[in-house]
Amino acid sequence: MFAVAMAAAAASLLEGVQGLGVTSTVPGWGHGRAGEVRQGMMRLRGGVMWVGGGRQFNRTADPDALPEAAEDTFHPLRERLDSERRIKEIVRKTGKNMRTNEVITLEEKSKYMIRAQNMLRTKSLSVDLTAAQNFQRYVVGDLAFKQQRFGVMYGRIDDEHNAFCDVIYEPPQDGDEECYKMIEDPDEGLVDRVATLLGMRKIGWVFTSRPRKCILSGGDVKMSCEMQEKLEEQSGYDFARSWVSAVITRNDTTGSIVFEAYQISDLAMDMHRRGVLKAPAGHNKGYARTSDPVLVEHKDTQKVDTDFFLNTVPIKTHAAPLFGGRQGEFPIENRPSVVQNGFEVKHILKCHEDLPMSLRLRDFHMLIYLAKILDPVNDLPSLCKAIVSGSELSEGHKAIIETISQQS
Repeated sequence: MFAVAMAAAAASLLEGVQGLGVTSTVPGWGHGRAGEVRQGMMRLRGGVMWVGGGRQFNRTADPDALPEAAEDTFHPLRERLDSERRIKEIVRKTGKNMRTNEVITLEEKSKYMIRAQNMLRTKSLSVDLTAAQNFQRYVVGDLAFKQQRFGVMYGRIDDEHNAFCDVIYEPPQDGDEECYKMIEDPDEGLVDRVATLLGMRKIGWVFTSRPRKCILSGGDVKMSCEMQEKLEEQSGYDFARSWVSAVITRNDTTGSIVFEAYQISDLAMDMHRRGVLKAPAGHNKGYARTSDPVLVEHKDTQKVDTDFFLNTVPIKTHAAPLFGGRQGEFPIENRPSVVQNGFEVKHILKCHEDLPMSLRLRDFHMLIYLAKILDPVNDLPSLCKAIVSGSELSEGHKAIIETISQQS
């Protein structure tokens, strides 16, 4: 299914994802003897956008080029704004009813010209193998895609614009078989603070979808724009421009699980900020609506294929420096029927009893649980500092952790 040009790159990436197989009773995965379920292998596609029907859109020609060297994505947006300003100047002078040839020409130039973006602001996404397995196994195996879910990716961006997802946090949600559904998260600020103290930041989100014809739906594109805009407001454009959207879905023909990553184009973000981009009614629609006519192949329309707004981000896996390769795993928050308590803390400490206490606590989901109990000013910062550096905890903090681990 990969493009021939990406075969060599795909082979090297596949070496890093051999552990991403999952066990599931989803139809099409194949069954052996009675009660035996074979493992399906997650398939990763990167470098070239695969679009239904075999169409491919232009993407960055040189994957090693710096993002800023590829193209000026804001140039057509500036030209459009210049046309809008010129129209306003003419209307102030001549009135709204005077429609000159210049005004008509400028009105056409002021419309959004829908085109694919060549530049990637993030060169690649690498997901911690354990985090990817846990999220995928739950949705594909435990839920059998009967409930769609999403998670927030926390990690790092290096100097070469590569994104590293070290953990996936799952906020409160109420999805169904058709689509994920976000609800208010009272712990969002706390989770952001814990991540920051551990040297991480929000880098994107991951969600699941049922098999469908589109890659990202109009609702997915709109949601990604809203999340990136919120991050921009909090931390600025330079911080938020590396935002990545990852999707896990199942190929209905082969039964294989596909894990892909994309970036929303600067054009889509600008249309969202100005209120032009709208999500269609219903879920899983492969197009977005617009409040004003836009130009697609020089034709007026208010319905745009979401493929125009997507840039494929090559994807691979790694072991997170702080959280990778753990023997035990703390229950992940906000999953139905999952309980987090002191007994689970004790279990994690027992699984890594040969390690210093600061290393035994290297479990992001457990740290979120502990952060709700610890003093956020006096305990949490020093505890996270010791966890990052690997230095020994104070006797007072050890006593607090031991006390929590005795609680049921």
